[in-house]
Amino acid sequence: MLARSGPLAACFLAIAGLLAALLVPFGGWLPGLVVPLLVVGLVFSVWVVRFVPAGPAPRWSAPAVIAIAAGHGVWAALTHAEHVVLRRDAGSYALYSQWIATRHGLPIPSWLEAFGGSQALTDPAFRLASPAYYQVVHGSAGAAGTTVDIVPQFLLGAPAVYSLGWWAAGWNGLLIVPAICSALALLGFAGLVARLLGPRWAVLATLSLAMIQPVLHAARSTYSEPIALLFVAVAAALLVDAVAAGNPLRKNGFAIPGVHGTDDPRAARGLGLAAGLAFGLAGLFRVDGLREVSLLLPVVAVLALRRHPAARPLVAGALGGTAIAVIPAVWLSRPYLGTISASLVPLIAGGVVLGLGSWAVVAIARRREGRTGALYLRLTTDAGQNRWPWLLAGAVGLIGVVLAGRPLWMTTRQDPNDPGSRVVAGLQLEQGLAVDGGRTYAEHSLNWISWYTGPAMLVAAWLVFMVLAAATGRWWLNSAARGSSGAGRTTGVPFWLGPAVIAFGSILLTLYRPGITPDHPWADRRMVPVVIPAFVIAATAAAAWVSRRALHRWPATALTGVVAVAVVVMVLPPWLATQPVAGQRTETGEVAAVEAVCDALGDHDVVLALDNRAANEWPQVVRGSCDRPAASVRITDITDTAAVVAVVKPIVARITAAGNTPVLLAATPEGEAVIQALGLTSEEVVNLTSNEDQRYLTKVPDGEAPLPVQVWLAPAAGVS
Repeated sequence: MLARSGPLAACFLAIAGLLAALLVPFGGWLPGLVVPLLVVGLVFSVWVVRFVPAGPAPRWSAPAVIAIAAGHGVWAALTHAEHVVLRRDAGSYALYSQWIATRHGLPIPSWLEAFGGSQALTDPAFRLASPAYYQVVHGSAGAAGTTVDIVPQFLLGAPAVYSLGWWAAGWNGLLIVPAICSALALLGFAGLVARLLGPRWAVLATLSLAMIQPVLHAARSTYSEPIALLFVAVAAALLVDAVAAGNPLRKNGFAIPGVHGTDDPRAARGLGLAAGLAFGLAGLFRVDGLREVSLLLPVVAVLALRRHPAARPLVAGALGGTAIAVIPAVWLSRPYLGTISASLVPLIAGGVVLGLGSWAVVAIARRREGRTGALYLRLTTDAGQNRWPWLLAGAVGLIGVVLAGRPLWMTTRQDPNDPGSRVVAGLQLEQGLAVDGGRTYAEHSLNWISWYTGPAMLVAAWLVFMVLAAATGRWWLNSAARGSSGAGRTTGVPFWLGPAVIAFGSILLTLYRPGITPDHPWADRRMVPVVIPAFVIAATAAAAWVSRRALHRWPATALTGVVAVAVVVMVLPPWLATQPVAGQRTETGEVAAVEAVCDALGDHDVVLALDNRAANEWPQVVRGSCDRPAASVRITDITDTAAVVAVVKPIVARITAAGNTPVLLAATPEGEAVIQALGLTSEEVVNLTSNEDQRYLTKVPDGEAPLPVQVWLAPAAGVS
């Protein structure tokens, strides 16, 4: 159960993502077609995971992990957010999911004719786009035959999965699917820990991860991180299986500590292909999946240098899965990819460099086999064997010191004209901080994690990274020396090497540049797929090592004390950080607010959002939930009523001339004042006092903030 539940879930979700990539562009995401195909996909997934090896485990370990994962999922579902009025990424994902669940395809129509046709595009104040929903014009503004599509932000995979919940129970079903995915991700995580440290330690590690607030926060809202965590954990677990399956049991009396082997090349090739596909197909759900694929390439090079049978299938699966994931990303999310090009292009370039460099190293090493013995022997003298592993460990330790010390000597910034900079500046002003909107606070990224895990867990984990670096260096020198001594090159590779390299590389890249607006707790979800799980596993490894020493060298009471300390270190800090917000629900009442707005609109109404808040939050809600055309007015200063009235009147006139009823929508008192200035009578259809997470830049959130939601509607057919 521990070994196969995660791969089963990942295989099923991968099939769902692939079906969406095939069907959504053609309007085929229909429940009558998709559900039977998913049933077949589930049967196929069950059949496939039979080939995943499952080792022995205590009878209590699997039920304990299932109980933890189920408890986490149920609690996240009971406290799920209702973020459907678009303000953050969760709202974008929710509306994206709702659209394809109810309209069955993409792109989203703009209903340009309702606004007077392409002539509306010549008006600089007219805007069909809104945050996370791009306006893509086909043709020229004002020209006959010009059309406009609305293209949602983000990749298709997560909305496709979450849309299944809509078919089951509408908004309530859609909003709890992330909690289910998070529970499945914990099962995949437990399977990885069981492979690396043993099934007993999987229970403690899973309990710790389940309680960490960023993991719970991501599970409560429609984010892609729960699915990403599932795929990363399962891919790493399958990589462990593939390496172990291809390792020799023992060769010429030579054994390597930390190298497990079953000497089954056929199984190694199959598991390597599965691991590569899991890494690659994660790109259906998150762009950052390219990072793990890139970091996998040097691991493949090491496997190839050691003649491991999993090397070629692993790289074929990873690159093939990535190529498949790229197609729907480019087809359906091209504007989004353009907006993140500053991060995406270096990521792709880094992957190309790592790939070509890895290939070159393997090619050169193969060509020079038999002529490098002297070099190997010089590196593997007693002095070399003692020096290089310690140098590697010291380098890792130095990196940790630098990351921890960055706040003392570094201030990271971004382009002050970036939209996120304006958000940061506003929060700094509210929180009494020096106003510097360009700050990203990335130098504090390691502190962000310590808020939720505690410093002891971070220190223990980093010590394990140092030990693994030394062990990697020692293994490499020993195996290289054996290959150069004429005894034949062993294919034995440490089973933990691949996950360790990928996790550590991903940690460094993420901590160096989180690439997210730094208000918490939202920014912390960037750490959920890889960074926080890696720290939890490494800290658990430290506890396991100390426990083994206590078992063999110390009195029995010492073992009990070690386990007790490990439980306290792994569980207490996450609980203390999560406890203040453990029962919190945010954005409550927003589903009812959306329904109230839709009920107030008629069949021929065309909505025009007035103020900036209305323009940000409501256009896609009106299109998707109310099935009515929606646009907004681009306004520099909403308080300049006369100027606003001047730009609103021509847009209203075009809507009326097209035979529709223009309806003005305001979400702030300033917008409602514009309605009054036009001589119209407004109706307040929503007056909700909801709540949202606190938005702190420099400290851990421990509560909630009030969130007023107001909507005024005013028919404007008589405006002239």
